[in-house]
Amino acid sequence: MAINLTSFTKQLTVFAVLLFIIYGLFTLLVPGRFIPFLNWAIPPFFYLVVLFSKLLLKLMTGGEIRRFGTHFISITVFRFLLYIGVLLAYSFVFPEDAISFIITFFVFYFAFTLFEVSFLYRELKNR
Repeated sequence: MAINLTSFTKQLTVFAVLLFIIYGLFTLLVPGRFIPFLNWAIPPFFYLVVLFSKLLLKLMTGGEIRRFGTHFISITVFRFLLYIGVLLAYSFVFPEDAISFIITFFVFYFAFTLFEVSFLYRELKNR
């Protein structure tokens, strides 16, 4: 399966910018104690990780459908371990801010995962 990386990058960029704007407006309306210390870093982090993982997936599969499943699962597991590591590291460094960070992190995790799955679904449906 050849992942259309150009289309994915464009759609991911639009999605991330919209999500960042919505989150920026949300932070203006919510009291400060519910906003994590590094709130501005979460959307770019997810954007870069998702983009890098798709680039890595494209390089690893080489356009072959039979190699897609194995590599997709291994990249997804590695990303999940990275996410858990970031959550644990932040929670140990900023324990008073951990709950708001974890909630914000998981909201972005689900949003980016939903985007990624819907993109892959559309790609597979078209083939």
